[in-house]
Amino acid sequence: MGGIFNIAIKGKLFTLGASDSEEKFQEFRSLIISESIFNISSEYYQTTYSSIPNTNLYEAFNQCIQTVCTENQFGFLPVKELITDDFAVFTIHYRPQVSTDAMPMVQFFKIENVSAVSNSPSIGQTLTQTTIISAKREPEKDIILTLQTDRGTVSRKIDGANSLSSNKEIPIGTILGSFLTFDEFNFASKNNAKSPGELWTSEKSKWAPCDGRSVIGSGYSKITSKSFVPDLRGMFLRGLNSFDPVKGPAPRIKSERDPEDRVAGQYQSDDLKSHAHNFVYLKPKSNSSKGGGANHEVSDSDQNNSGTTNETGGVETRPINVAVYYYIKIN
Repeated sequence: MGGIFNIAIKGKLFTLGASDSEEKFQEFRSLIISESIFNISSEYYQTTYSSIPNTNLYEAFNQCIQTVCTENQFGFLPVKELITDDFAVFTIHYRPQVSTDAMPMVQFFKIENVSAVSNSPSIGQTLTQTTIISAKREPEKDIILTLQTDRGTVSRKIDGANSLSSNKEIPIGTILGSFLTFDEFNFASKNNAKSPGELWTSEKSKWAPCDGRSVIGSGYSKITSKSFVPDLRGMFLRGLNSFDPVKGPAPRIKSERDPEDRVAGQYQSDDLKSHAHNFVYLKPKSNSSKGGGANHEVSDSDQNNSGTTNETGGVETRPINVAVYYYIKIN
């Protein structure tokens, strides 16, 4: 701590330090944004950065510069959020079209799934050019900020680490088929980017092969309370009889349903549907004969004959298919 830098703005020297108040940072942002031209040497930029131990301050400085680049935009300007494992920082910046325009007045404000909100706007408050809102976050939860004013609405969202609502990510528990080997799949999906040494781990990797392996500590394990992924090696997938028992449509007719009411992941062995075959057989008849002066009777009695047909076919009953790898989203 204790790092400071000096910068000339509008002919005056402005000093900013890592331990300065939030009001001082807001003043700095407002001064920077109000300037139409801002010159800074590359050497001074690097020196300033190396002298500031607080990386969040460095990122905030960069955000100020990026905002200045949107000179031709007015109203609420897009400014990227600052996100750490514990905190989220939102910057709400409003640029009037002319200097005499009134600043926005707050009509509604809400920020969800956070605690310890700092600098929360209140209803009826007139915003300054730049408002910085920070809050303590839980990385697993989505953060949604909504700010309504008489000059427009600002909506921001930060997706949680294992967000099920995010459009950017496939939900945990999704199974997909692929022609890629696991090594190829890891490379193509950047599966282990957050894992130590980029090695597969159930805590950090996004996907796992559906081979029955342990995934303790994964998002999948936390949501389903299951310690292992399904083992789909050599398996076909079959839809359950009901996907939404509360609001789903009428069940399929009995002949089209799975005869066993199962839950997701439950194994079902192979089987042949009960059936009968018609066949024709020859039944020997009893007979007798007489010859010469004496009666000689020869009779045939019914006989039960049995046997076994020759084996034909393969080692299993199966439909036409193509082999694939199955992977499941675990984080």
